[in-house]
Amino acid sequence: MGEDKGFTLIELILSLAIYSIIALSLFSLLKYSINSCNLGNMEDEVLLNGRYALEYIKREIKAADEIVSAEKFDSLNELYKDNFGFVIMNYNPGVTCKYNYSTYYFKDNKIYRIAANRIDDKLPKGSYFSGHNEIAEYIISIEDTSIDFNTKIINLSFVLGANKGKEILLESKLSIRCPIIY
Repeated sequence: MGEDKGFTLIELILSLAIYSIIALSLFSLLKYSINSCNLGNMEDEVLLNGRYALEYIKREIKAADEIVSAEKFDSLNELYKDNFGFVIMNYNPGVTCKYNYSTYYFKDNKIYRIAANRIDDKLPKGSYFSGHNEIAEYIISIEDTSIDFNTKIINLSFVLGANKGKEILLESKLSIRCPIIY
């Protein structure tokens, strides 16, 4: 009598079940790895975005010819409620509008830069500021950003975050080296 050299139905079903379990496990591991990678990339994007904004603002403050309290500008605080509390002034004698004023404000999880130019040294009204250049996104709060005119220190503080990522706090303190008006 000859032996049949095939698989029984039970052996075939059992091997398919084992292969299915292995395939599902590998697929779950791959999906987890992709999600982890995407989350890591998002956290990197948020952090780089916040660092860029911090360095951009610090560079502009260091290059300032004068720092002026936002209170000195008519209607600036009413128009831009979440502004940083100070305006950076740069004097450029070689151009028509010699006085450039810029500041930052927070709205809809973003930081914007606005500016106004003047031909004379008279402070512009808040309505003269325009531009609304987006400097950073993924900003949750700028609540601890402040300026102490007595000690001449600016504290920049940003809380960053994205949908499923953790919150990141970026802070920097700067000494004001230029004249201030408050």
